[in-house]
Amino acid sequence: MGDDSETLAGCAGLYVDMENLLADGHAMVQGLIGNWPDRVPELTRLSLYVRADHVELWKLWATSRFPEVEVMVYGTQHFSMSASKNSADIAMATHAMADLVLGRVTHVVMFSDDSDFISLYVAIRYDPGIPLPDGKVPFLWVVTDRENSVSRTIKQYFPPDQLHLVRTGSEGHEEPSAAPHLETSDESSSPPAPAKGTWVEMARAVLEEMDLGTFKSPDCQPIIKERWPKHPLAKAGGASFGTEFKNNVFPVLEGWGVKISNPDRKPIRYEMTAKAKKV
Repeated sequence: MGDDSETLAGCAGLYVDMENLLADGHAMVQGLIGNWPDRVPELTRLSLYVRADHVELWKLWATSRFPEVEVMVYGTQHFSMSASKNSADIAMATHAMADLVLGRVTHVVMFSDDSDFISLYVAIRYDPGIPLPDGKVPFLWVVTDRENSVSRTIKQYFPPDQLHLVRTGSEGHEEPSAAPHLETSDESSSPPAPAKGTWVEMARAVLEEMDLGTFKSPDCQPIIKERWPKHPLAKAGGASFGTEFKNNVFPVLEGWGVKISNPDRKPIRYEMTAKAKKV
């Protein structure tokens, strides 16, 4: 996760409707957690809502990517499309409220385009047992930039400072016209175009620290561990680190002139070039 120098007191739970996010889910969840919004405390609990027959696969994925976070994976049985959708919505709201009331978390972050969580927001706001830090509801609703992801009702009535936007991997990097007031996450499955965001910062650190010549992705992990000790990439295992590095950090480096010196061969070897060093 990002720099926690100004982390708010408390702890947050993230509740994600993975099926609603479709094929972009992996990248968007990693992007959100990698650039955790500074308006909520540190993430300590991650709950994923997935197909019932994919629970163990998602557990494997989430626990390896986010070792410092408590991971909960809930399966949704598909008896019908509408019933499964409602079941996931109800489970997310119920678990979030229970975690708040029982003190497992102090803030709730809901990630889904498909659900109406205004009723949950209102329930939290008026529950006498749930404190409101600085008079603010401890709630953040994360949506994507997909077309019509945010309903007109939400845009008109829901507090805009308690909405957060994550971009899909295929939508580019322009601010979506549907919800121009939403704060955007810097991450997606491809590197952001402007020179900001954690992946770009990591690429810049690698550029500064690595010497000219060939190197392997594990050579870069000490750099990332030193500067971003709480980021999931700092804790990733060898193969997992290599995959995440190639998918997220290398595309930025490639744009600056870093190359793969042994295409179509493994293990991948990267080449720090003189051109890249001049960036």
